[in-house]
Formats: sequence, C-alpha cells, structure tokens
Amino acid sequence: MEFHEYPLLSYSDLMLTILTVASGDGASIADCLDHLRRTLDKAHEHPPVSAEEMRRRLETAKHFLLAARLLRPLAGERFHISERGRRVLADNPMGVDDTVLMQFPEFRALIGRSGEPAAHDDPRPQEYEEGYEAYQAGKMPADNPYEFDRIEHLAWENGWFGARDDLELERT
Repeated sequence: MEFHEYPLLSYSDLMLTILTVASGDGASIADCLDHLRRTLDKAHEHPPVSAEEMRRRLETAKHFLLAARLLRPLAGERFHISERGRRVLADNPMGVDDTVLMQFPEFRALIGRSGEPAAHDDPRPQEYEEGYEAYQAGKMPADNPYEFDRIEHLAWENGWFGARDDLELERT
C-alpha cells in the first residue's frame, strides 16, 4: 500500500490533523488517531493500513511539528499547538508539509543533523547552483540549458526558483 494513494494519510494531512486536534485543550497521538479514523470514515475511506502504522506516521509528523516549534509539549505524552503553529495552520488550511516547515530554522537544524544525503538522493547541486546564478543574472526559466525531461533540467529550475524565493524573503 502506498500512502500517497490515500490523501488523508499523506504527511501534509497528518500534520494538519495533529495541528487541528492540538488546537483544543491539549492532545495526544491517541486523540489524533481517533480524529483521523473519524475523518476517514466520513470520507468513506478504509485504507488497508494498521493502526500501528498510522500511529507511527503520526508520531513522525508530531516529531517534525515539535522540531519546527508548531507544537509545544505538555505533561506526559500530550502536546498543544503553539502560536507559531496557529499562524501556520491559518496560512495553510489544506495541509502542512516540509516546504512549510523549512521556513523555520529549528526544523532546518533537525534536517541538517539528519546526516548527509544518500547517493541516490543526488539533488544535482551543480545544476541547482547554475539555476540560482542564472536568476541572479536576470535569466528566465526558458533559458534553462538542459533538456526538459532530464533531472538536470529540474535541478536548474529549482535553483532558479530558489533564488527568486530567497529574494522575496529578503524583501519581507
């Protein structure tokens, strides 16, 4: 079973579930699991996933949300949404994923401590840097020198858009 086949079980939806449930007086993973089951029932979705697997994925999502300080821990295994979490939830009502969490230095630090990427995760840093520099030089996405269906094309394009996003963040 692939989790992406069930949108309500994607990490962005699981994070949304946790933030929503944690908006009350406090929550636990068991509370989030109950909420998720009710949501799946309402959607008439019955994925072939064990409760333990759903719990494990919720725990992973909670770990990321705590790292980004969107949640704050309470006594025992309970947690509550933080003010930062409320803002993120309001700004991202359709779900929260790593692209949202990467705006927080605490989450980026967690990712940085995770170790070096594996060789199969090669993000083509040279092509990314070329795209980044191309944006700074005033070039447009259509100036991408790589064939459209190549990973190098995507890495260059990601670099171009990364530079644009960085500039927009500097302006705010």
